[in-house]
Amino acid sequence: MPTTRERGGLFVQSPAGETLSFPLKQTEVAAKIAGNVSRVEVTQQFENPFTQPLEAIYIFPLPDEAAVDEMEVRIGDRVIRGDIKKREDAREIYEQAKQQGRTAGLLEQERDNVFAQSLANIKPGEQIEVVIRYSDSLKFEGGNYEFVFPMVVGPRFIPGTPLDGGGGGSAPAPMTQNQDTDVVPDASRLNAPILPAGTSCGHSIRVTVEIEAGVPVSKIGSPSHQVRIEEDGDRIRVHLQEWDAVPNKDFILRYRVVGKETQATVLTQIDDRGGHFAAYLIPAVEYSRDEFVPKDVAFLIDTSGSQHGDPLRKCQELMRRFINGLNPYDTFSIMDFANTTQQLSASPLGNTPQNRAEAIAYINGLQANGGTNMLQGVRAILNFPEVADGRLRSIVLLTDGYIGNENQILAEVQQHLKPGNRLYSFGAGSSVNRFLLNRIAELGRGVSRIVRHDEPTEEAAETFFRQINNPVLANIAIAWEGEGDAPQIYPTAPPDLFAEQPLILFGRKEDGIPGKLRISGTVASGNRYEKVFDLKFLDKIGNPAIAQLWGRSRIKELTNEMVQYETKAGVAAVTDTALTYQLLSKYTAFVAVSEDVRVEPGSETISTHVPVPMPEGVSYEGVFGGGWETEERARGISAPVLKSYAAASMDAMQMEVIDAAPASPKVSLAGGKKVGFVRRDRRRRAEKQLENEAQIKVVRATGLTEEAIATLQKHLSRITLPTGFDGLLVLELTLKQGRVGQVLVDEENSTCTETQVVERVARSLRTWNSSGVTGNVTLTLQIQS
Repeated sequence: MPTTRERGGLFVQSPAGETLSFPLKQTEVAAKIAGNVSRVEVTQQFENPFTQPLEAIYIFPLPDEAAVDEMEVRIGDRVIRGDIKKREDAREIYEQAKQQGRTAGLLEQERDNVFAQSLANIKPGEQIEVVIRYSDSLKFEGGNYEFVFPMVVGPRFIPGTPLDGGGGGSAPAPMTQNQDTDVVPDASRLNAPILPAGTSCGHSIRVTVEIEAGVPVSKIGSPSHQVRIEEDGDRIRVHLQEWDAVPNKDFILRYRVVGKETQATVLTQIDDRGGHFAAYLIPAVEYSRDEFVPKDVAFLIDTSGSQHGDPLRKCQELMRRFINGLNPYDTFSIMDFANTTQQLSASPLGNTPQNRAEAIAYINGLQANGGTNMLQGVRAILNFPEVADGRLRSIVLLTDGYIGNENQILAEVQQHLKPGNRLYSFGAGSSVNRFLLNRIAELGRGVSRIVRHDEPTEEAAETFFRQINNPVLANIAIAWEGEGDAPQIYPTAPPDLFAEQPLILFGRKEDGIPGKLRISGTVASGNRYEKVFDLKFLDKIGNPAIAQLWGRSRIKELTNEMVQYETKAGVAAVTDTALTYQLLSKYTAFVAVSEDVRVEPGSETISTHVPVPMPEGVSYEGVFGGGWETEERARGISAPVLKSYAAASMDAMQMEVIDAAPASPKVSLAGGKKVGFVRRDRRRRAEKQLENEAQIKVVRATGLTEEAIATLQKHLSRITLPTGFDGLLVLELTLKQGRVGQVLVDEENSTCTETQVVERVARSLRTWNSSGVTGNVTLTLQIQS
């Protein structure tokens, strides 16, 4: 068995000073844009600077809707093509190859926009390249197009109770510690070590974008980077300037296409899996900017530590413009959240000069510090009192989205956003969490908009109010006319459209028989709108990216159905789609293994996470705070120090992380988290009482010993469930070395699947230690609450 030494990416090699070692040397991005679709190739160059074999692990971002369908490893002139497998199978192949001394690459998806590249058995002094290819659909409004390539994953706030084996101890994790919790069980896979302030990352990036628009292009440029532009007829090449090659911010390229060609576009492709199409529609409808419907606007602003400095200043600037841009009969309210949630008023305010002045003063007084307790803020704003006249509410969330519990937020919106109300998201910064901002707006039936912390706000604010005042096209319906089966089209429930916003549909017709796609809706004036696409699937031609984008859209739709909890059927559907279309997903992974043994089996190796820079504009002090622990937190090695500090300062008290909820009692701040302090004797009495009034009974547990079932029953007896829920909850668990990983709900055989019950049971299971059990377990629970 090989010996592995783990490193955090920074190494002290001598008392005279610190030497920084960086396994990742360069990333090269080559993108080709044709119409509305981009095809991107990303090449990551790794090098082993040590005298022992190296395993490098790199956490990096890609666009949240990218259809990743190819991966390969290059060793000199040799190319090892990656195969798509079920994720657990790919991981097993990789670990076996690592032990055998073979060079292996493993590409996994942690979030829709966060990925992990593992590369094992890089020989000393050797360079190896990993190539990743994906397709994506460009964001555009009217004739304005935007291509984005993210470069760094910002530090994520991790709520919840730390799990045994994920960093150790019962102390709450600091907001960027790589420690798994019951809320974010994969937190250790999200946060890379952050380089100290003023340190060069030793990693550069090169970007080339080639645009073939087919029509004249104007106003091309980047608000994020210095670029060089070459024009050759209708073909344009954009190069990132060498002096702006630090990978610490999203690369954004914007341009405008002239003419009406952007109003309706349809692309098709056919293969053995069926006929696929992508329909892009910008309704050519007239709307009046003077027809304003009175509304209530509720602003929710993130004031956590990662917003410190430029991001908060940009949000404050946007807020001031929003408040001053409200219509005369609108009402408004303001909330801000970090560790706790604050508000301007107990109910919505009328749009009067006095109220606006009070709001501006409140906005100007906001300060950024503490953790990103977004769940509590979202819950509070969704439960905020409605206005008396029942006008519809527009919620505007301003945040960088630096959290690890995205699904908790999405589930809250999905469950509790009132019919007719809308939620809009604004991100301000250089490397915001676009996945969260885009998805929360989709589920909230609104739109998302992202501005850099250093670009003008006038256009963003003006566009927002043009869109929020009235949907341009509502009640959208899609009908298929033609022979054969109807196509599978995503999204299944098209959203209302706002000014210049496109409707993008991806479809698959399994039999490939042509037909007509009829899209209809109601415009703001009340008139009917209709557009008909004539779809023909010509044999074996078309853009191959269209099929991949359909597969990615189906995966996205299926995943949206599981934001509350994962289901056995849902996971199977996502996995099947990903394997059929050769796509990376949460449940599939690419693995590439060399045929030859390149490292002596059993030899000592080094395993290191690639350190990454802090995103541009994000305050190091705001994220990590100041003082003794700052640099250690950045390196990801702070757990022992923090555990010792907590033990010394708490003495006979025990720190217990409280699930974020309105009006939680006995609240204080510690370690960058919201925590409660409970005396041990009182907690023991409460646990004993709960055991006597068990609301959950283990009916069956296939794969566990009688002893393990007994300990599990005792553990589950401590859960307090909301009243009124009864029935069977059937779960499929994946255990590894005593720790519960994946928790799937078998909806077909369960009679109690309420989200409140499933969430509490799943969180409790993740904190249970099954004494080293590894394997799959089918668990049947009787719920009686």
